[in-house]
Amino acid sequence: MVQFSTRLEQASEATQSLVCVGLDPDASRMPVDDVFEFNRAIVDATKDLVCAYKPNAAFYEALGLPGLDAMARTVAYIHETAPQAVVIGDVKRGDIGPSGQSYAKASFEVWGFDAVTVNAWGGLDSVEPFISDGELGIFVWCRGSNPGSADIQDLMVDTPQGKIPLYQHLAGSCREWNTAQNVGLVVGATYPDQLEAVRNICPDMPILIPGVGAQGGDLESAVRLGTDNRGRLAVISSSRGIIYASSGRDFAERARAEAAAMRLKINETLTIEGLGWP
Repeated sequence: MVQFSTRLEQASEATQSLVCVGLDPDASRMPVDDVFEFNRAIVDATKDLVCAYKPNAAFYEALGLPGLDAMARTVAYIHETAPQAVVIGDVKRGDIGPSGQSYAKASFEVWGFDAVTVNAWGGLDSVEPFISDGELGIFVWCRGSNPGSADIQDLMVDTPQGKIPLYQHLAGSCREWNTAQNVGLVVGATYPDQLEAVRNICPDMPILIPGVGAQGGDLESAVRLGTDNRGRLAVISSSRGIIYASSGRDFAERARAEAAAMRLKINETLTIEGLGWP
């Protein structure tokens, strides 16, 4: 069995990249009508530049059954043509008991995701169904990239170590749950101080970092603060900034250019930090 964290590192090493492309189809912005054809063009244009793809289920569900079919075809196509890439289902599940088990079965056995995003509001009971297989991973939503995250995630809570923000307590819990080396965290690039705090709490765990690009997070800070001490185990995600770089027929070429530029900037930062690729 290859543990998920190892699979993720192998995916990064295969393309010397920490870039994740979010596949969020929006009919009002896509220059083609067919969601799968749009995604296929993006994947074909970027598969040698990225370590992961992240389909956001909400966009596909909003399109009804045709959207779900497009998501299934997209995941299968990535596995077929970019087998080194990790496919992260952005589903943010968080139920317990038989419901949680069914969500996990759907995510991994039906949709074929390699990892999914999870809400841990129900504690370990809402996480456990997703981490029984060490080859498959989760990213627990720990500190969001949106300003409203502070309403709850920054609340101070009592712990044996004293008062700390709730997101830090959650990060510590995730570290304890990571017995199979398949638990990661989601922390937004828009809050670098919080990103640094989570990395310090979880030095050896993967972090999925949204918020660069259209949301305004600083890419260099995300690299310096979000990677581990080897410059790895970070998945830095951009959706709109890459897939909608152009609204014209050159959308795939422009997506490639944006992904390549993001990869280059990340790798330049790693090199400056003395953590470049071999």
